[in-house]
Amino acid sequence: MTGQVNPQRITEKLLATHGHVVGIEISSSGLRQSVALANLDGEILLRVSRPLEVVPDSTTVLQQIDAMIAEVTSPERLVDGRILRVGVAVGGLVDASQGLVRTLYHAQGWDNYPLQDYFTERLDAPCIIDNNANAAALAEYHRGSGVRERVVLYVGLGRGIGGGMVINGKVYHGVTSVAGEIGHILVKEGGPRCSCGGYGHLEAIASARAITGAMIEHSAEDAQARSIMERMTDGHIERLTPAQVFHLAAEGNQVARHIVNDVHTYLGIALANIVHVINPSMIILGGSVAQAGDLLVQPLEQQIQKLCLPEARRELRVVQGSLGVDANLMGAVTLALQDL
Repeated sequence: MTGQVNPQRITEKLLATHGHVVGIEISSSGLRQSVALANLDGEILLRVSRPLEVVPDSTTVLQQIDAMIAEVTSPERLVDGRILRVGVAVGGLVDASQGLVRTLYHAQGWDNYPLQDYFTERLDAPCIIDNNANAAALAEYHRGSGVRERVVLYVGLGRGIGGGMVINGKVYHGVTSVAGEIGHILVKEGGPRCSCGGYGHLEAIASARAITGAMIEHSAEDAQARSIMERMTDGHIERLTPAQVFHLAAEGNQVARHIVNDVHTYLGIALANIVHVINPSMIILGGSVAQAGDLLVQPLEQQIQKLCLPEARRELRVVQGSLGVDANLMGAVTLALQDL
């Protein structure tokens, strides 16, 4: 008998020629969750996202995710096969080796939560969990800006700041799975308070929450800036985005320029120090802050070039992630496919 042989993906327990994986994203606050059904090529077939209005506990989050899983895995969706793996990207401290969420800084009820076991039982399929920055780093390495790079540092600049290092296709976790927690690098002695309780950490200066919070706070003394912000946000200043702050800075607003200059300065210092330690060929910037594009990337690249030894930066490129706001969810799918 002749004919084309179907490609097979091999696991320790099965030969998979068809089926699906599920990717799940849980934000650092628990306010935003997403669930995706994907095929074995990593193509997302269906996604569901349902933000919450009030910061929930873990039980509420998981109940909502269960409902979303039921929606994307309904019998009519799975006509071509069953669920083979589950990947979960979590916006907090994760012990990937143990399958535990150690903590979410912006939410309650997650300390040492056995999330891997929860979803393994829920879907009757092996589950892999990791920090969302590690997951996004893996997705950018395999499907985005980092393809064919040997050593990649991904920096997720969202509500918090996380980092993921991918070396020869594998995430580097460190001894206790906290490698890449660059948001808690001390960059400014006596600086603003961080979500972890410390002061002067990078996250307290260069995260989305820090940038927009500082702009809103300082604009109380700048009527012109406040008027511009109200126009930009249709009167909902609390919806101000980091990209809008960067554009205000580019247009000459002094408050915004001061905030953006701090981002370039202190993020540049942090990344230059990391470059000297791990010597990456690429730094990929993701998250909502990275939506500022060249207004973030170009000055930051110049700062890193200025601070680093020539040999450390000789082959280094700083780029905006190509997966955009989908990086974490694509990372969850990529995690699920790692054992396939």
